[in-house]
Amino acid sequence: MVSIEALRGCELFGELNDAELGEMAALCREESYPAGATIFTEAEMAEDIYILQEGRVILQIQLHSMTQVSGDVTIEEVEPGHIFGWSALVKQRRLTASAQCLEDVRVVTMKGQALNELFEKNAHIGFVVMKRLADVISSRLRITRERLAERGQTPGEPSAGQS
Repeated sequence: MVSIEALRGCELFGELNDAELGEMAALCREESYPAGATIFTEAEMAEDIYILQEGRVILQIQLHSMTQVSGDVTIEEVEPGHIFGWSALVKQRRLTASAQCLEDVRVVTMKGQALNELFEKNAHIGFVVMKRLADVISSRLRITRERLAERGQTPGEPSAGQS
């Protein structure tokens, strides 16, 4: 079983008490991925949420113009204690980015459905986690806009040469 200490260091769970972290730990499992592995791909169905414990993971989105794929943009390098795969917790359940390992990685994972069921049983856990998740999503959106601005594009805007 994953320790509550491993969860306490996660950006979503810092405000939870030991009993609440214990409930969450019961839903967790550890996984490892080698350098170069793709953990998940943008637009796939999201089932798991991931907490990076060790290693380096980048999140990338694929840009599209009206006629072609414009390439991948790295929107963030995930730091230990941070989450990715958050789409497993929201209704759309489609991944909004791809996750690629830059080096060997160790993560804690939880099934999004099981976590949502826990939120239904314990509204305080659900409120705290979803409040923090809103902060994470907001930050990722800001970072994505900055990265696109560096490339000279904004979301929804046609690529250069497109009308």
